[in-house]
Amino acid sequence: MNIQVRHISTFLHQWAPPSTKLDYDNVGLLVGDPNQEISRALTCLDVTLDIVDEAMQKNCDLIVAHHPLIFNSIDRINPTNEQGKIIFKLIKNDIALIVAHTNLDAALDGVSFVLGKQLGLENMKFLDNSYNISRKIVLTTNHNDSESVLKLLNYYSAEEAHYHKVEGKKEGQFTYEAIMDEHNVSDLKKELDKNGLLHTGSFQVMDVASASNNVGMGVVGFYREKGLTQQQFLDTVSEALDVDAIRFSGSVERIKKVAVCGGAGVSLVRKAIAQGAQAFVTADIKYHDYFTDTDDFLLVDVGHYESEVPMVAALQQELSEAFEQLDVLETEVVTNPMQVFIPGNK
Repeated sequence: MNIQVRHISTFLHQWAPPSTKLDYDNVGLLVGDPNQEISRALTCLDVTLDIVDEAMQKNCDLIVAHHPLIFNSIDRINPTNEQGKIIFKLIKNDIALIVAHTNLDAALDGVSFVLGKQLGLENMKFLDNSYNISRKIVLTTNHNDSESVLKLLNYYSAEEAHYHKVEGKKEGQFTYEAIMDEHNVSDLKKELDKNGLLHTGSFQVMDVASASNNVGMGVVGFYREKGLTQQQFLDTVSEALDVDAIRFSGSVERIKKVAVCGGAGVSLVRKAIAQGAQAFVTADIKYHDYFTDTDDFLLVDVGHYESEVPMVAALQQELSEAFEQLDVLETEVVTNPMQVFIPGNK
């Protein structure tokens, strides 16, 4: 099968549904033809002119990025400014651009999970999974091939899927129940209708109180046994993320439970403290936010780029495994605009 841009979009949307993005965000296929055939893709964090040049040099016809090139509406595309130059060059060279941003932040095995794994954390789960997107669906049908119906439900990530035979007036009918995320409901409904399983009044959708296991922000995880001392932890963070300078506040004797959030996640610091984390690793912390008024707690800023760049390799791996015929490359360009001066020993 020839791989098209839309196949990559569909895969990313299943992993990180666009409906889970934050309101201000812009994700999905931002530049290009969804039906364009592709043979090589480049993963990156930011889309810059150097990234586009790299894609051209390596004969890539698709760029998959984390940070959106286009946030706000634009009224013209011409090479008179940085954004215009990039878009103009992408279109001129038939290079499509797909972005997964805050929807990938919120995804299971997304940005924060990758950061946690990079730091060696185990038994990770969402720090904040208060997204109210879980729904209970109830399907009543006379289709008696339960295995095929359950398989269809599982394809759309349904949890706790089960069925029972309807007794009484609805003899010969079966009721299927499952919990699933809201963004999968409409696609499931279309597929049920396509297969003749949907009849008027036979499909119900209800809110549930439980949070989704597939969507959230930030991650908490653990180090084995006694954990790490503060010095060992900072050394681990520095080595794992290749950072020479780390900003932090607070102090702690030993760190076993750690919260992380790739990018600007300091708004989750209270949740990290409430869940008993001894350290919270994130980025873009403002001065006054370093005052946590909490004993035995370490608040760590590793830098925005540094906290998210491990996702570039993760995207490369996921796409390579999902599309064996597609050659997926990880960018070699460092797009971090921030530099740190570290004076030599005096």
